[in-house]
Amino acid sequence: MADSNVPEEEQKEPASVGLIIRIRARLTPIGAALASFAAVGAVAGGLVGYWNVWKTVRADVFPERQKIQSEARARPDIVPRLSLVVLPFANLNNDPEQDYFADSIATDLTTDIAQMPGAFVVGRGTAFTYKNKQVDLKTLGKDLGIRWAVQGAVRRAGDQVRINVSLGDTSTGRDVWSDRFDGDRTNLPALQEQVTARLARSLNVQLVEAESRRSQLEQSTNPDAVDFTMRGWSKLYEFSNKATNAQAKSLFDSALRLDPENIDAMLGKAWCISRDVVNEWSTSVVEDKKTVTKIIDQILAKRPATANAHIVKGNILIYGNPEGALPEFDAALEIDPNSPVAYALKGMALITAGRAREAFPLIQVALRLSPKDPFAGTWRFFLCHAHMHVHQYTEAIEECRRSINLNKLNWLPYSDLVSAYGATGQLELAQQTLAELNAIRPDFTVQWFRQMGHARSNNPQYLREYDNLFLEGLRKAGVREQ
Repeated sequence: MADSNVPEEEQKEPASVGLIIRIRARLTPIGAALASFAAVGAVAGGLVGYWNVWKTVRADVFPERQKIQSEARARPDIVPRLSLVVLPFANLNNDPEQDYFADSIATDLTTDIAQMPGAFVVGRGTAFTYKNKQVDLKTLGKDLGIRWAVQGAVRRAGDQVRINVSLGDTSTGRDVWSDRFDGDRTNLPALQEQVTARLARSLNVQLVEAESRRSQLEQSTNPDAVDFTMRGWSKLYEFSNKATNAQAKSLFDSALRLDPENIDAMLGKAWCISRDVVNEWSTSVVEDKKTVTKIIDQILAKRPATANAHIVKGNILIYGNPEGALPEFDAALEIDPNSPVAYALKGMALITAGRAREAFPLIQVALRLSPKDPFAGTWRFFLCHAHMHVHQYTEAIEECRRSINLNKLNWLPYSDLVSAYGATGQLELAQQTLAELNAIRPDFTVQWFRQMGHARSNNPQYLREYDNLFLEGLRKAGVREQ
């Protein structure tokens, strides 16, 4: 889960990361004339898992993979056939300390189904807003624009795990099927394969030639290391600040001491370090960037088709080298076309690369995939920022206000809103917004904002727009120069 450069009080990590189960499969939609090959991934443990299905995964292999998401964004009234959400699974142990385990199973299935060609899968960030709530399937379908809902419950007794799963039709509000799966905590991949295969059959997607996505040598033989990794990702999903980020990193370090080759723990650690860098918590940005790059390169050497590894690498590059970040987000979306984080961050990278007009559909796809995401406020700010770059002040004001309504602690939309009001001569509103901005960021000045913007990118187009639109708008609004 990648962070925007915002204060620690508002940071939440919407992105998922997890224990891997890998099934290399050929997926054949029922009635299709031609078979297509795809990766069906799985994650357990509140993590996003990754795998190496082929040596490379290219966009031309699945030319239609991202078309479904774009169409769903452009025509929300049309519900894609394979559109669904995996709701948080109930924890039947009645022990809040075990929530992380049930949450990880739901996260696993979300990532698994997200790899299917033609699938439109609501993001985990939105799905988990329904945790511990009574859900009416018909209402859920209308709110999210989906046809199916996966629900379930998990009970864990020592190493034994029981998973109850049901597939509901949101048009009728009834379950299509329900089933029970029993397995061993030490072999979660095999258990997840059973659930995935059952879901695939029910959704009219046939799994053939299925085999383990990850070889036996890649699977962790230490269940305690897996448990530490799951807890680490669970911690990252909590209200994020410097302290919780450090706690998550400590859990990943504990996992790596038990199993130095645990790729999920490596990825989690890299994510923690990247958050330190982006949020200015790092004591050595240069060294931390080197560490993240080294870890990500190790992960990709083992599993080239690892979507979140590309996202973490892009997140490190996005401020300062947006052109270098773009290929990383492209690689992530080739693997997982249902990643709202990758869409949103690619949109922001395009803005800072001087290509703001190209950013709108990507950010809108992110919001369609996860409309209730904890990061939706940040993504609304990205839209506001893009509108500013193309002189669309009315739209920028609207999106900035939406962003602020979703997260009043993020100072970034206030700055753009002040500039938009200044540029359009709405000086009274500009002064009111500036007072709110100064309450959050008392050190805000034109020159400070200029320095921050110029550190983001050296793209000439971006810098011209930044200086001529944003800074001049701030000056017209009465923001102090230094």
